[in-house]
Amino acid sequence: MKKSRLLILILLCLFFIQTTLLKAQVHVGIYQGGILNHIGLGTNPENTIFGEARILAGDVINPYIGLEALGHYNFKQSDWYNAHAGLMVGYTEFDDGRFGLPVGLSIKPIAAHRQFSLLLEGTPMYAFNFSFRALIGLRYTFGKENQ
Repeated sequence: MKKSRLLILILLCLFFIQTTLLKAQVHVGIYQGGILNHIGLGTNPENTIFGEARILAGDVINPYIGLEALGHYNFKQSDWYNAHAGLMVGYTEFDDGRFGLPVGLSIKPIAAHRQFSLLLEGTPMYAFNFSFRALIGLRYTFGKENQ
């Protein structure tokens, strides 16, 4: 358990250092889906193709943690929203692996500050059996808007 948490922390630190050195835009997000919270770190969501790593952070009721990697394709972009779909693979302490097809909508509600967005996402997925996961959350992109 301690080794997996340390490995996750090291991987996230390496990802953050790499994107900082490359002067790339990075987004962070926090998402809620039922009794499981997600903390995300990824590349610029305004690109046509972007990626994200998520830590599944449990709580008192659900103390499990996990890690997911997501790749997204923005198929519709505007000043007010981005619609995207992609692939997700992950691992948690209570299953041997999971994969899914996330479809989401990032709404940018503040005209003067497009780096802030509200994420709505649905994912048909397979872990033990087929299921559907819904997430809602907040995302912020660090870096210059017109980089």
